[in-house]
Amino acid sequence: MHNLYVPPRKILLFLLSLLVTGSLAHVLKKNEIPMPKVEFSIAKTETKPEEEKEIEFITAPWTDIKIRTNGVDRKYGNIVGMQVFLFAKDFAKQEWWALRLEELLKKGKDANIYDRKTIIILPENIGTGLVFLGEKDFVFEKETWQEAMDAFVKKHESELQSFLPDSKKPKATWEAAFRYRSEEMAKVYQETFSKLANTYKVPILAGSIILPSPKVVNGNLVVDPKGPLYNVSVPFSADGRVMAPLLKKTILTEEEKQILEPGEKNQDRTWIVPGWKVGVFMGSEVFSLPLYESLRGRPLDGLVAMSASLSPLDTKSLADLIPEDISSLSENQIWETQGLPKHIKLTRAVDLVHVFLHGDFFGTNPKGRTFNLRDFVNADNAESDQEPTILNLYF
Repeated sequence: MHNLYVPPRKILLFLLSLLVTGSLAHVLKKNEIPMPKVEFSIAKTETKPEEEKEIEFITAPWTDIKIRTNGVDRKYGNIVGMQVFLFAKDFAKQEWWALRLEELLKKGKDANIYDRKTIIILPENIGTGLVFLGEKDFVFEKETWQEAMDAFVKKHESELQSFLPDSKKPKATWEAAFRYRSEEMAKVYQETFSKLANTYKVPILAGSIILPSPKVVNGNLVVDPKGPLYNVSVPFSADGRVMAPLLKKTILTEEEKQILEPGEKNQDRTWIVPGWKVGVFMGSEVFSLPLYESLRGRPLDGLVAMSASLSPLDTKSLADLIPEDISSLSENQIWETQGLPKHIKLTRAVDLVHVFLHGDFFGTNPKGRTFNLRDFVNADNAESDQEPTILNLYF
């Protein structure tokens, strides 16, 4: 066996080293001297936008819809002017907008005022708010139309780039917004009115809507999203078909001139349905003498007009159309004394109807009183602009 003898000196040194190492570890633990840490962070490239809230349908504040009748039913037919009352949020969903319209048509049906010679007239710009289809509170919480449109443009900025017009107008981005949504707007507009006309078996002059280069192709309302914008009125037959002519507004307001093109002044403005021939006007066209002259001698039963007076009438801008001093007249008096009633005798028509859009649009309350006139002298009008009203005029 080998000799395992270890000198006492080496054993003593080994024991001392163990004692020192153990003491040092105890000191480090007691004073909790931390080891340095290396931290890594990833820069945030984008903040997730706050989720938009769903909007709720506004229940109508009225419990009844008034029907006023001018004349008696002699089985010659009637013109039914419908003063619609809409809320901005009604345009968020097709079913909400359609429900608001059907409230009026159903009321007329229940009152038994429709027959095979009935025609229905609806107000200007009744479909224009469909540009906001599908939007949520981000748009509809705005207090003005300007703010709502600007919010829409900001939200859809990237999508709108390809729809910007070549020749810049003051509201080029607004123009792009209408072009961007135009195909969906036209589809919803046609589907809704085709169904209403066919359901209630009445021809409908479906107010107006802003669309780019609208036309009728194989019975469908089609648009060219890159074409110029027009404020266009579209008629529907009693079986729901889109009819001719499409009337493009010729005399534009200063606001409309920022995005729209005027229609041709010599375009056909006679709407012909079974038992009826009516001349159609939109907005300030009712003040234009040459437009009545274009109808002189034509076989007409009546004149109809649609308006949406979203801002006060600018009497200065009407100076070229109305030579008299109208500064002392109220807006309703201007429409009723300088428009259809003043010029109807230049045509062969004897009855007239002028309907106005009403509602609450981003704090804007449209003006204008829906009225009619039978046999030149028998007048009737809506009593309020804060509720929907049906004005029924019998021949």
